[in-house]
Amino acid sequence: MADGDVHTYFEDSQWKNRIEGGVRASNTSRHRVDAVVAGRQTAKKRHVAHVVHDRDGGIESERTFRPLDR
Repeated sequence: MADGDVHTYFEDSQWKNRIEGGVRASNTSRHRVDAVVAGRQTAKKRHVAHVVHDRDGGIESERTFRPLDR
């Protein structure tokens, strides 16, 4: 995982998104699906990976939106 990747994770009874390398969550939601959608949109816009964690902190899924090198 690289600086700038977007992580969706559960903390303090909320789902949050944080950009790797940052200190604070960029957004929060009570609902997982809303946080995942917001995280995916941010990752697409920034052309980075989106990593979704489960409630225990393990990686559930990872998808990259980086451009392909040709």
